[in-house]
Amino acid sequence: MSDNIKLILGTMTFGPQVDKMDAEKMVNKFIKSGYYEIDTAFVYNNGSSEEILGKALKDVPKNKYSIATKVNPRITQRLDGEAINMQICESLRRLSLEAVDILYLHFPDPNTPIENTLEVCAELYQKNKFKELGLSNFPAHMVVDVYNICKKNGWLIPTVYQGVYNGLSRKAESELFPTIRKLGMRFYAYNPLAGGILSGRYSKYTDNPDPGRFTYRSNYMDRYWKESYFEAYSLINNQCKEEGITIIEAAYRWLIYHSLLDSRHGDGVIVGASKLEQLEQNLDIGKNGPLPQTIVDTFEQGWKKTKIDSPEYYRFVTEKLLEEKND
Repeated sequence: MSDNIKLILGTMTFGPQVDKMDAEKMVNKFIKSGYYEIDTAFVYNNGSSEEILGKALKDVPKNKYSIATKVNPRITQRLDGEAINMQICESLRRLSLEAVDILYLHFPDPNTPIENTLEVCAELYQKNKFKELGLSNFPAHMVVDVYNICKKNGWLIPTVYQGVYNGLSRKAESELFPTIRKLGMRFYAYNPLAGGILSGRYSKYTDNPDPGRFTYRSNYMDRYWKESYFEAYSLINNQCKEEGITIIEAAYRWLIYHSLLDSRHGDGVIVGASKLEQLEQNLDIGKNGPLPQTIVDTFEQGWKKTKIDSPEYYRFVTEKLLEEKND
């Protein structure tokens, strides 16, 4: 629970929904608004996210922004040295950079010994290919393993975790948050709108979703398109209407002021958008302060409805994931 939570620009929409011209506008607006951290990944939209981001930043001084990207076992079905080297080199080419600020292991690869993966990361760090190591979608016990292995070998220790977290998906709270706090890691939350359920764009479980994240990425259907989520949405949305607050605003303000995120640890929220107007609204939302207690209470009721159906905060490589192009 904290104000001054960092906002990080998510670029998963860059490519199919956001072209180069709009990406430039969004990046410039983000930076001019006083923010600087930008997040992407090797696999986002078959590389077009990084390509477009690199072009959008072409004329922006490097001291005005930082870039995080991710290496992923889906490409070769392994996260070994060959895969990591190939991906980081290609990401740097797409982004027109010599180094990224954060390199994430996008999610764990059970087919490759984690020691091998971390040793390669340590070598790349020594070669100045990245500045900070992060983990994403790892279970808490593996986060501890990674930390201990790195510390034992004198390798770069991970300092940031990026995971799914929103008012209706809170499974990270019970074991992950206590773990990363003990290890001194900060947390960056993605999917702040539960994939769009908390956007107000969808109202009924029985409806077919309009073109967007749920049609572009089937894993989002599996993750969030559930009756319990729509029941929780209806509950929260009705209370928001009574208070004169949009549900999007409520979702972000819940994360910023009422969740386990804490600015003292450097925590942040990944903010994405498919239009400049959406980004502008999202950047201003947190300035309105904590939510009325009535809405906070309704989020708690909503979480009770979705808890049993809520996706785990961690994921492993599966055949279905290998078919997905994005997060």
